[in-house]
Amino acid sequence: MSHYHQLTAFDRGRIEVLLREGLSMRIIAKEIGRSASTISHEIARCVG
Repeated sequence: MSHYHQLTAFDRGRIEVLLREGLSMRIIAKEIGRSASTISHEIARCVG
């Protein structure tokens, strides 16, 4: 059984806001309760 859970639209919105505020990926990860690699992958996916 997989432990993977998709990011919600709310999580993605929080990532965007926190990035615009200048927070690091590690701090964002702690804020939303995900790993820094998850945040990194999401940013890379959205930026292209």
